[in-house]
Amino acid sequence: MSTTCRVRKILALRLFEEEGKRWQKSVKDLSLEILCVSQFTLYHRLKGNKPDFSAAMKGEEAQQLYNQFLERLGQSYDSSKIKDGKFGAYMQVHIENDGPVTINLESPEQKQPGEAVDK
Repeated sequence: MSTTCRVRKILALRLFEEEGKRWQKSVKDLSLEILCVSQFTLYHRLKGNKPDFSAAMKGEEAQQLYNQFLERLGQSYDSSKIKDGKFGAYMQVHIENDGPVTINLESPEQKQPGEAVDK
């Protein structure tokens, strides 16, 4: 999933109620703020009882991707409504989850040129 596709998906996801009906409105529909917190180090596998982050993107590469994502988000939406933290910093983020679900957007593995496409 490209950065442009991720941005479009985040802005279009219908996560909010309207007139008591779930899943009717998006962030963009309601002109809501977006808080972006980079958590690339959460991408891990467990090896026994320890997390293994070897599959996570390296810091500099991850920061470039995150900055590109924020830039595209700002181009596609009201940039004054986009908030973010400091990349790679220890942060205490206090939020109140108000809803029944957590949505994970995963990027599919990139196919190598010439590789067969699964049908």
